[in-house]
Amino acid sequence: MRSVVIVCCFTVILHSVFSDGGNSRPHIILIIADDVGWNDFSFHGSNQIPTPNIDALGYNGVILDRFYTQAICTPSRAALLTGIYPMRYGYQGIPLSCGEERPLRSDIELLPQKLKKLGYKTHLVGKWHLGAARKNETPTERGFDSHFGYWNGFIGYYDYFAYQNMERDWQIKGFWSGLDLHDGLKPIWDYQGKYATDVFTEKSLEIIENHNKSEPLFLYLGHLAGHTGAYGTELGVPNITVTDEKFYYIDDPMRRRYADIVYQLDKSVGKVVAKLRDKSMLENSIVVFLSDNGAQTVGLYQNYGSNYPLKGLKFTLLEGGIRGSAVLFSPLLKNKSYINKHLMHITDLHSTLIYVAGGNPLERQIDGINQWHSISDNTPSLRTEILLNIDDINKFSGIIGNNGRYKYLRGSYNNGEYDGSYGDSGRSKNSPPYNITEVLSSDVNLAIQGLQNSIELTKEKINLLRNKLDISQCNGRTRIKDTSCLDECVFDLWNDPCETENLIKKKPLKKLYLSTKLNKYIKEMVPSLNKKIDLSSNPINCNNTWYPWLDSDGCFTNNSHVLY
Repeated sequence: MRSVVIVCCFTVILHSVFSDGGNSRPHIILIIADDVGWNDFSFHGSNQIPTPNIDALGYNGVILDRFYTQAICTPSRAALLTGIYPMRYGYQGIPLSCGEERPLRSDIELLPQKLKKLGYKTHLVGKWHLGAARKNETPTERGFDSHFGYWNGFIGYYDYFAYQNMERDWQIKGFWSGLDLHDGLKPIWDYQGKYATDVFTEKSLEIIENHNKSEPLFLYLGHLAGHTGAYGTELGVPNITVTDEKFYYIDDPMRRRYADIVYQLDKSVGKVVAKLRDKSMLENSIVVFLSDNGAQTVGLYQNYGSNYPLKGLKFTLLEGGIRGSAVLFSPLLKNKSYINKHLMHITDLHSTLIYVAGGNPLERQIDGINQWHSISDNTPSLRTEILLNIDDINKFSGIIGNNGRYKYLRGSYNNGEYDGSYGDSGRSKNSPPYNITEVLSSDVNLAIQGLQNSIELTKEKINLLRNKLDISQCNGRTRIKDTSCLDECVFDLWNDPCETENLIKKKPLKKLYLSTKLNKYIKEMVPSLNKKIDLSSNPINCNNTWYPWLDSDGCFTNNSHVLY
């Protein structure tokens, strides 16, 4: 009986905290960038790519400085939506290929499914990447009221085709390709020739505009930006001439294009937040922005992003691959305009958002932890360790322990192919100075500053926060391209965030402690479920569209179109 009273009291407290006099559940807006690097957000100290709206979101709210993701896109999205480490359900391997039958387990209730039970209207715009071999694996069958976007890992910025290289699995030269833009299950051809970032932004604005604000909204906006587009190489921008003029100070023309992709992404964030204000929803909203993993400066899906000064790229368990860029704003925060340095993981977003939505306050997923109090109050996190990954196919794994201080790595992705120090510093004399006025006049800042009880954001405050976030000096350690971690490594992340020194010989007890922890997780691992591409999935079988090929009625054959 006593436990029932405690739960009831917690529920009453929760609903009083998140009440605005009407709807007691806050609107939740989750915006995810794809493969955007640590150094590609200007709040981290680089002047090269201006991101005034994303910066303003963090400066007005909370910048999550020790937020970790998975190293690649499918596992990151799975971790977020399940609240469970991917290795527990065989999702720890490489991302899903187009035409690969690897459904996310149906017995795991996803975040949108839980939020629907709490009265939320749930919408996904953009990337899914968690299975579409059958209709019941697609977003509208996994908790979303609507989905406008793509099922696979990436599409062209203008043609909306998903491209799958067939050589690795079947030694077939070239790509299979087909349209992968769907409204629910229906393929949509009408947007070819329109810029993807703009289209996904417009769809998000429509959802907010048409939403009944008396009901709680969950909007998940999964942008294509800044992943490569068509054929895994395209860096699509609205106007190359304008791009070259705007980013003239960047020597590499491909990085100029990438910079504009990120800049357009930033404008999208501004428009979404401004629309929340216009609908009088911002005062009862939680807006979260993050990148799903680090940038891929070189190699497969090279986008010319930068994780500087962190070491490693996407695919790796070094900081450049997994130390996420994440900010959160809400008027419901008790503490605002500060840097949160407590240890957090992408699985924690699941439990945290369920909590703020009015779910069971005692609920905790297997791995995700409710971090709302740490975020809102700046109190210590309940998390003391993070399993980074166990890749049983590529034979590498890693864990962070000791309250986030020490990292233990065992092996490396593809024999250390991406373990070096990469990426533009963004701090050359050619780059223009940081434009604080642009931050203060951004759509995000103007929207937030118009709220009651907002904290005034000043130039002095911005400079103070930004200087604290700039770790380009690596705590005084030399940033070098050192040897890969092919065997075992221990890094002191507090004193050496750039992972310049392997302490495996100096810290044998840390190695023993963390390797023992990692071994316990290995015993709980479900083997990777990666499969070869199913040859029956070819889009040519369905009017040049990707479709749920394992359902007999999965193909929309009556769709007429003209190829862009």
